[in-house]
Amino acid sequence: MKRNWSVAVVYEDTSAREGAVKFCDLLVHRFWAESEFSMDWRGFSELEDEAGCREAEAKCAEADLIVFATRPETELPDFVRHWMEGWVTRRGEREGALIGLNDPAAGSTSGAPGKFCYLRSVSHRAGMDYLTNVPEQLGAAPESTESCSERARQVTHVLDEILHRREVPRSVMI
Repeated sequence: MKRNWSVAVVYEDTSAREGAVKFCDLLVHRFWAESEFSMDWRGFSELEDEAGCREAEAKCAEADLIVFATRPETELPDFVRHWMEGWVTRRGEREGALIGLNDPAAGSTSGAPGKFCYLRSVSHRAGMDYLTNVPEQLGAAPESTESCSERARQVTHVLDEILHRREVPRSVMI
């Protein structure tokens, strides 16, 4: 039986939406054999409207994956940050992933623009993984303590990046 993944896609403008469409096509293509996807699409402009904001907040609070498509050179409007804080508090203990498309720091040890640091912060506060591309696998809740132990022994892409990063911690630098 296929697992159904709820995906909330939030995009800044038409250009960012096109990138999100390509990302979602890759996601579905990679996992179509074992998964089904329910997609909810929201533009930043919809988050300015009170009813649209509440509806998008509810979708993100329940989503397994949140795709955030924005242009790297722009800043997040205050109303978008306010909206994000709303769904973060509503998520509770739900696992999931926030995917920050177009993050220029993806795969790099240099710093990211402020909005991508904010996205990382939001994902961590929400107990979600922060990704910048289509994951190698979609996680599922473990069925037993043995499968949970096996999952804990796996080295994920994110953990592998951390373990092999050659950056000197800032507190050690002279």
